[in-house]
Amino acid sequence: MKLRLTLIMLAVLATASVLSAQNSKRMAQIRQAYADRLEMMNNKPYGDQPFNEISVNVAQNMPGSGMREVHDKYYFTQEQYSADGSMCSLLYFATSTVTYAMGMHKWYWEFLWDAMEGDPMFALLVRDEGGTKKEYRFYFENDKVIKVDPELKQWPKDNGGMNLHPQVISKPADVLKLMKEKQAEFKMIIKE
Repeated sequence: MKLRLTLIMLAVLATASVLSAQNSKRMAQIRQAYADRLEMMNNKPYGDQPFNEISVNVAQNMPGSGMREVHDKYYFTQEQYSADGSMCSLLYFATSTVTYAMGMHKWYWEFLWDAMEGDPMFALLVRDEGGTKKEYRFYFENDKVIKVDPELKQWPKDNGGMNLHPQVISKPADVLKLMKEKQAEFKMIIKE
C-alpha cells in the first residue's frame, strides 16, 4: 500500500515538473515576443511617421455614466500572401485606453499576438479607479489561459461578482474573447 502511494506521488510530482518546465518555456517565449514587438514599434523606419499602425478614437456620451473615450492603436505586419492567395496583414500588438466619468475610471489594455500565426499570447490590463492602480496579466497558449497574475481569487468583487471591466471581463477566458474581438475589429478597419 505504501509503495503504491509512493509511486502515485512520484508520478504526480513528475507530471507537475514537466508542466512547470513547459510553462517556463512558454513564459520566456512570451517575454521575448513582447520585447521584440516593443522594439519594432519604437524603431520607426521613417522617422516619426507611423509604420503599419492604425489609431481609432471614439468619444461618446453613455447613458448613466457620461462621457466615455476609447483610444485604440493597432500594430500589424506588412501585407503578405495568405494560403488562399489573397493579401493580408496580421495584427501583432494593440493598445486600448478607455476613460469614463471624466477620468475617474480608466482602463489601459495591451494585447500581444503571435506575429506569424495570429494566436493570442499575452494581455495586460491596468485598472485605475480614482487614482488606485491595479495590474492584471493574462498569458495564453493554444487559445487557452495558462496563467493569470494576480490569481482569480485576488480579483476585486463588484456587483456581487468579479468585474474587471464593465460588461467585458468577469473571468480570464473573457480576455481571450476580447482579443478575438480586437482582431475582428482590426480586420474590418483594414478592409476599408
